[in-house]
Amino acid sequence: MELAERATVLVVEDDNEIRELLRLYLIKNGFNVACASDGVSALREFEFIRPDLVLLDIQLPGASGLEVCEQIRSVSNVPIMFVSARGEAEDVIRGLDLGADDYIAKPFDPAIVVARVKANLRRAPIYRRYDPSSQGARTEPAIPKDGIYIDTKKMTVYADGHEVRLSAKEYQLLVFMANRAKEVFSASELYEYVWGRDSNDDPRTVMVHIYNMRKKLEQNPTDPRYIVSVRGLGYRYEGAPVV
Repeated sequence: MELAERATVLVVEDDNEIRELLRLYLIKNGFNVACASDGVSALREFEFIRPDLVLLDIQLPGASGLEVCEQIRSVSNVPIMFVSARGEAEDVIRGLDLGADDYIAKPFDPAIVVARVKANLRRAPIYRRYDPSSQGARTEPAIPKDGIYIDTKKMTVYADGHEVRLSAKEYQLLVFMANRAKEVFSASELYEYVWGRDSNDDPRTVMVHIYNMRKKLEQNPTDPRYIVSVRGLGYRYEGAPVV
């Protein structure tokens, strides 16, 4: 079964023509689609259908896209993609800071939107449920009380013994760096490897994600032990490897 055939996308857009255009293109590509035209109904639809990805406009009546993103991210790691007007750059940065995974500027090519939806779903395993009945018997490893512990089988991350909720892109970024511990990567390289395209967009995308990850994973985010800045070069991961 293709990815699109088992994925549901929630489209949140107050412009009727844009919403319908996105709906038709997504359906044409095999997705199940639900729609909402304002922030309040978006949260209601999200709770009811539990989509695999949310495509979210920033400027919405009722509750803004930023508010919707914040509320969804407080309960779920589902991928969130913002659709924004070109004049909303600061809102986009704030949205990424709240945990969004990607954004697309208006006006857009709907075929590109569909391609980006597919790419985000392929790279976002963290929110998928772990089903122990589908696995053979295995001994659960002890969770260390100090440092970062990444269990890729369950798609979970622990910091100092406590489970940490990361967004899909934060998780992907962490696993990528942990699999290459001690290597130094520039922000542009991380953007290309994790987002899967050249870093022609704002490089602050990576910086915002690193900032958020440090807040969640580090005891002192201003003096990080695990996701370390290398002056003039980029970032290096100093934590434990993945399991």
